[in-house]
Amino acid sequence: MFIALFENGEVCSLLDGWTVEQLQRWRETKSFICPVCFGRVQLKIGKKRMPHFAHETRCVIETERETAAHLQGKQQLYEWVKGGPLKAEVEKYLPHIQQRPDVFVSYKEKMYALEYQCSLIPMSSFMKRTKAYMCANIVPVWILHRSYLQRRGLLFQLSSFSWLFFNDNETITFYCPIRKQFSFLHHLIPLSATLAYGQCTTVPLHAMSFTFLHMTPRPQADTLFYAWNMKKKQWRLSPLYYRTNRTFCHIVYNAHMTPSLFPHEAGIPLRHSYWFETPPFIWQTYMLMEMMAVPLHVTFSFHQLYEQLQRFIRQNIVRARQLPLVTTSHYSYALMDYLHALVSLRFLKKVGKSSFQRIRSWSLPSTIEEAMKGDEDVLRRIVSKKEDFFIKRE
Repeated sequence: MFIALFENGEVCSLLDGWTVEQLQRWRETKSFICPVCFGRVQLKIGKKRMPHFAHETRCVIETERETAAHLQGKQQLYEWVKGGPLKAEVEKYLPHIQQRPDVFVSYKEKMYALEYQCSLIPMSSFMKRTKAYMCANIVPVWILHRSYLQRRGLLFQLSSFSWLFFNDNETITFYCPIRKQFSFLHHLIPLSATLAYGQCTTVPLHAMSFTFLHMTPRPQADTLFYAWNMKKKQWRLSPLYYRTNRTFCHIVYNAHMTPSLFPHEAGIPLRHSYWFETPPFIWQTYMLMEMMAVPLHVTFSFHQLYEQLQRFIRQNIVRARQLPLVTTSHYSYALMDYLHALVSLRFLKKVGKSSFQRIRSWSLPSTIEEAMKGDEDVLRRIVSKKEDFFIKRE
């Protein structure tokens, strides 16, 4: 940390431009205490990390060991924010919620807590801190170190920890203190618990505005059709998906289906499918089976299907994703996206605000070759329309 108190209670900030010689004299002649727990802290001056304070014993608030990247990034973010028309404080302690964000910002009658995370922390800690900020009407702005941004060709590898940083802008924000640049991962559409299609926009720190942290970057050239079609072929051809999803195999076998020959209408990219860890071809097949149980031209409601989805989630047949920073949507949105996609594919007809009728049977391929050709036709129809259930972000 950069802030401590001298024994007389005077604040000492290591970001005030002190020379190394001055800091070394202080370390030899002064004692420092933490402004939160009032325990002793040591002034660390080394070659690998910036000068900082470290507790001799554990602090009363949750903290983790600060890396060189975290200290450097925290300083850069603080200097960046305070350089604009905003009021910024580094390591401000908020006693009413017992939190100390890396940078506390006041802007246009709103309060923000910037948290720059360079190391893994338990999900419970992330959720607790996020909830504390929200309950205090402070907007949490979590920023992840750039090392967690892992590209796999047209796709991105994202751990459950990285997904915690997904926010209401449908974006994950990264920062690299070495390059001094932000990276925004946006328009994410997951293919599994840890793999997603997405787009990445990079902005240098000097060209970045604070308000851009709360915006969704514009979509770039669209490679979704190619990436998704390639992945759907893998779903069809790879035995791995069926060895690791035995429940899916059991359910579809009982329905007299072959797992690799799931319906063409399953495995469709949807805007809000980020709410599920379960691969889209699996949870969408389950929903199609529920709809196929309803006779043709008989009305059913969204709520009826939603109750079945909730049952699947309670039974852990479908896994919903934990997204504590997303407050403006819910996994029910993904289901409604899917119903609208099926209307576009003329599998369903919308007969009311949230009422539908099935107007044909599903398309079940009989061979892998037929499956891949049909998948390509369905995907092309979906992607070409770019309707609200798929790509719209306004």
